[in-house]
Amino acid sequence: MVVAVWRWRCEVSDTPEDRTVIVVGGGPAGLPFAAVLGGWHPYYRDSPILRQRYPQLVQALSSHTDSLLSLPFADFLRAGIPPVDLFRLLHHPRQLFENLEQIALEFRKNEAVDCLLLTQEEVGGLWNNVPQNLLTLSPGQWMEFAFYPLALHARETGARYNVNELIIKQRIIDYYHHVPERFEVQQSVHTWERVTKVEPHEAGFLVTAADVSAWKGRDPVALRRPAFPQPADAVEQSYPTRQYTCRYLVYAVGQRCELHALGVPGEELPFVTQYYEKPAHFPGERVLVVGGGRSADWAAAELHDAGKHVTYVMRQSSANHWGLINQSRGGLPYYARLAEILEDPSAGMEALYGANLTRIEASGEGGLVRLDVGGVERAIEVDHVLKEIGGRADYSLLQGFPTSLQLVEKHDNYRFQVHQAKVHPHTYESVDIPNLYPGGYLAEGLGLVVIAMHGTTYAIAADILRKEGKL
Repeated sequence: MVVAVWRWRCEVSDTPEDRTVIVVGGGPAGLPFAAVLGGWHPYYRDSPILRQRYPQLVQALSSHTDSLLSLPFADFLRAGIPPVDLFRLLHHPRQLFENLEQIALEFRKNEAVDCLLLTQEEVGGLWNNVPQNLLTLSPGQWMEFAFYPLALHARETGARYNVNELIIKQRIIDYYHHVPERFEVQQSVHTWERVTKVEPHEAGFLVTAADVSAWKGRDPVALRRPAFPQPADAVEQSYPTRQYTCRYLVYAVGQRCELHALGVPGEELPFVTQYYEKPAHFPGERVLVVGGGRSADWAAAELHDAGKHVTYVMRQSSANHWGLINQSRGGLPYYARLAEILEDPSAGMEALYGANLTRIEASGEGGLVRLDVGGVERAIEVDHVLKEIGGRADYSLLQGFPTSLQLVEKHDNYRFQVHQAKVHPHTYESVDIPNLYPGGYLAEGLGLVVIAMHGTTYAIAADILRKEGKL
């Protein structure tokens, strides 16, 4: 078996498969490229709401009968409308969804561009691994792609829910998983292929990817982290690899493709996990949650309501944490619940601010966590430690280029943090590596706006089509 794999690896490495475009990442930023580059192009259509709210935009677009990918995005940018905002306004001329007619876009099938999407798990990205009952931060329809409104998906599949309400994980994942089949681009999507290296090549880019389909059956509860490979797993040495060349590369790996570590002794102990789906996976009574972000907020509250005694450990200050809670509690019921728990001294949740873990030790049937809380040492007995400490975008896959990506730190008051790559703002092409396009939040300037997650798709697709002489 080892010999066969070695021979297959050598054969494919000698003759890499040539593609026009490769998209790395199948989450909300990468997935829409499969459809748009697969030929589904946006066209302007009249929307009474857009006409009422943005008459100047309507005037600029009403005579444009060609694909909107042929628009002069640089001109719109000079007028103060970046491409991501242009398509956001056309898709969501108002925040509340009333009917499909309000969307000022229709999508028509055109000639496809040769495109291959590679993702290390199923399409949907991190949404495959969030808690079972997690609600979005926004109405469900803000999570949709413009070419496939969630209301249309619900109608076609017989689902029944209000797209203006918060949506749970399973519904949004069902939607994302349905996209390749619905738009007939399944052959352009390779799941369970982890890209391990992107290098310069005379054709443009040389992409090496490992076949990690063996990870499909792995139990994330037993694995103690989401069931997709991490850089430390060195899958290129353990699994068959394939190589591809392409002229254009869309880098849409997401801001959490490499999970953070605490970096403290004892982090590898069996009662420490970086995966949370539901409270039933945490027998016993004492759970220490490390984090401070939205996923940690959710886990801490849900574990508490399942009868656990929760110690919630955060490096941030109380003022910072409560700033977001107070902004969110009016519109998000789970933040109202978290506030209620934290405001009740007898509720059974202890929040420790300005706290850092220094060591985790085995103790009896559970463990002992040592902390520094504002200069004071504490030791807390636990049955489980849950790390909800996020991750980072992994730019290390880009190797051997004469110029490195220039990265800028992006963060806001909602605890959104990511290092973004500097781009040309009308095309989202990297300023450092020609024909490389950071997708979604990895493009400079994009903030935490879920209705803009996939907004880079259209300007990137347009630039590629223009370079290919198809616009």
